[in-house]
Amino acid sequence: MNLQGKAQTYLLLMLTSAVWGFQPICIKWIVAEWTPVTLTTIRYICISAVLFGLLYRKNQGHLLPPKECWPSLLLMGLNGVALNNVLQFTGLQYTTVTNCTLISATGPAITALLAAIFVRERLRLKAWLGIAISFVGVLAVVSEGSLELIRQIAFNFGDVLCFLSQIVWTIYSLLGLKVMDRMSALAVTAWAGLFGGIMTGLFGLGMGELEFTMPGMLAWGSFIYTVFLGGVLSMLCWNLGVKRAGASITAIFLNIMPVVGMIGGFFLLDESIGTSQLAGALAIFGGVYLTTHSG
Repeated sequence: MNLQGKAQTYLLLMLTSAVWGFQPICIKWIVAEWTPVTLTTIRYICISAVLFGLLYRKNQGHLLPPKECWPSLLLMGLNGVALNNVLQFTGLQYTTVTNCTLISATGPAITALLAAIFVRERLRLKAWLGIAISFVGVLAVVSEGSLELIRQIAFNFGDVLCFLSQIVWTIYSLLGLKVMDRMSALAVTAWAGLFGGIMTGLFGLGMGELEFTMPGMLAWGSFIYTVFLGGVLSMLCWNLGVKRAGASITAIFLNIMPVVGMIGGFFLLDESIGTSQLAGALAIFGGVYLTTHSG
């Protein structure tokens, strides 16, 4: 990938992280009226419908994927949609946002480790240093520089679910890396989303958790955000990033999300930003820079 291609890919991934950084607020408003299973099912079916519409307009030939890609697409739907969303949303009911954010910050390390094992995608020492610096930055941002808050962190069942959600998301990315050798990122995102939405819906029917009620205006607006920005745009950009830059490099951009949450809190919730948080934000971006320039 040339310099211009790298710059475009990294810009797309930063945009994705920015959108996903604000999304938890939207999710919180929606799950006040819908169950996590209902939200995941309806959201991903809507996302896939939009993507299939784009596929049809682009006239990319037959919409059906090659036979050999079906197992990978089904597993992507299971891991990246059904398990990832249900585990994370359920985990947040038992743990704090702080704990969930810190666990999410381990994602780049998990991805790099599994990528090295399963797809022989190895990072240089400089990249691992960037991942470590970025994690310290996330710790500074979410703790607001309070050592006491860090000492008081206690892990629970919800944290286990959030950690498992990171693992299945990594599996989704690695599977995508494989299947996108045969299919476009647009087609892969559409089919994986559809399969995941259907699986989640079937699970919800079996567990009695698939309940649709007419949401209020705030929840509707939040849902539209999660479908078009947090879904169609971001999922497509993520898979493009995985295809172009690799799973390990792409994963480091997730650590930008707490910075976006911090900025959002400053402008929308009148929250203050301290020196330690600014230092943490700089550490995150410094870690991202080291990782992406380690080649």
